[in-house]
Amino acid sequence: MQDSRTSTSVSDQTCVAPKAVSVFQPVDRQAFVWFAALQVRAGDQLRVEWLDPTGAVSTTAEYGELPTAGELCFTSQLPIAGFAPASQPGNWTVRAVANGSVAFSRTFSIAPTNDNGGPVVTSVTWSGERTQEIDFTVHGKNFLPGSLVLIAQYAPAGGWKYLASLQPRSAGPNQLLVHYAGLPVNEYLVIVESPDQRMSRPMPFLIAAAGYKLPTAAGVPWIITQGPYGTFSHWGNSLHAFDIAPRSGSCVVAMQAGIAYTHDLGLKQDHRHHSFGNYITIDHGNGEFSHYAHLATGTFVVKNGERVEQGQALATAGNSGYTLGEGGGYHVHVSVTRQLPISSSSVPFQFEDLPDWTRGAGYRTVVSMNESALCDCRSRRAIASGDSAEGQFSGAVSVEQWWSDIVSVERGSKMLDVTLSWAGGPGDLDLHLMSPSGRHYAAYADSTGYSGETNPKSFRVPNPEVGLWRISVQGMRGSTPINFGVETSGSKPGSKSQLRASR
Repeated sequence: MQDSRTSTSVSDQTCVAPKAVSVFQPVDRQAFVWFAALQVRAGDQLRVEWLDPTGAVSTTAEYGELPTAGELCFTSQLPIAGFAPASQPGNWTVRAVANGSVAFSRTFSIAPTNDNGGPVVTSVTWSGERTQEIDFTVHGKNFLPGSLVLIAQYAPAGGWKYLASLQPRSAGPNQLLVHYAGLPVNEYLVIVESPDQRMSRPMPFLIAAAGYKLPTAAGVPWIITQGPYGTFSHWGNSLHAFDIAPRSGSCVVAMQAGIAYTHDLGLKQDHRHHSFGNYITIDHGNGEFSHYAHLATGTFVVKNGERVEQGQALATAGNSGYTLGEGGGYHVHVSVTRQLPISSSSVPFQFEDLPDWTRGAGYRTVVSMNESALCDCRSRRAIASGDSAEGQFSGAVSVEQWWSDIVSVERGSKMLDVTLSWAGGPGDLDLHLMSPSGRHYAAYADSTGYSGETNPKSFRVPNPEVGLWRISVQGMRGSTPINFGVETSGSKPGSKSQLRASR
């Protein structure tokens, strides 16, 4: 092991060592351990263990067999706020066990909460119905008459932002009933403030998206290897994602009906870049998008822009992009967002056929009830073979090179969607659009519908001009050519792409 440290934040795009932190507060979202391993050999075994102040193992991250690599970076998390560690102050230990021996051990502490007799929140429940106005109940102790219930959200830069301060409809020493004018799907925090301004620790609760089923064919067993808040990699934008690995069948199906956007970039397993590999996004038409990542290249059985039904076969689970784990890391990573790019912040969602899933649960065998007559990847592949996805392009550029091609937008189109994907950092490539009248869409020009500095990068241009649009990709950095794929809702008029160098 070359280096190791604990911290409150890490990069999910690079291998940059984070700022070392050794003392955590019970209101911190999580503690991370980051470490780098050199000269990794195929078959090396790795496990990360988090030990509480009594020396008992609180949670583990089993990486299984590792691939051959000159250097690999690893990050594991211990959720704190709203989880058991918040109420277990003292000296903790995190250690990496490689091939049966302790490779390193780091000690850190979680600070105690001052027990001043103030309010304590133990849980938050609500009806589960997504309505404009909801009632939810705050459970705990030491609730005084006149207490306020504060609704907040974690801020990306740390801490939290307050959304509302509410008077309970009814109050008792152990329960507060609160009415609020609706909360969109997301993760929230409840904080109770007593009349003397003593405040409880924040307690997370979820408003989850509904109507989804497991992304696996009915009756076929799979294994959930990592759920939301998972210690391997489910934090930041992937906080509410699921990793599901095949046991017998490997066909991935749609969790809900919608329009499929395919991103078969020809990618294989890649430990140099943190990427989702080959993936499919489904627009459900209600402001929600589901994503299916790490798919095997060449196995897609739906076309770009095709409408799919719930349970319809999409592709075969693979290990493309950045994947680790037993048997080569084969699994599907699924998430739901409220924006088109797969790298957008995930939101909580529930599987109708897995109603008893609990936050922070570990490995579990699941059997889907997601039935469809179109659920077989093998039979669907025969139908899909030979069909190229309309609006799909691929290419490669180096620094200061440009690639471009043309798409046609038909009269009556309500939206032009263009998505650029590659294996690498968000700043490696830039995406440009030129409308028929010469309007330039880019990060520094007209940024209408721009996703920002993400990978994938995308534009969603409402009410686009009718005619021929030029789609361009610019190489910004990197020492070698970068392979990429472009998906667009426009149609290909048959023009040939061009590559030119700009100096």
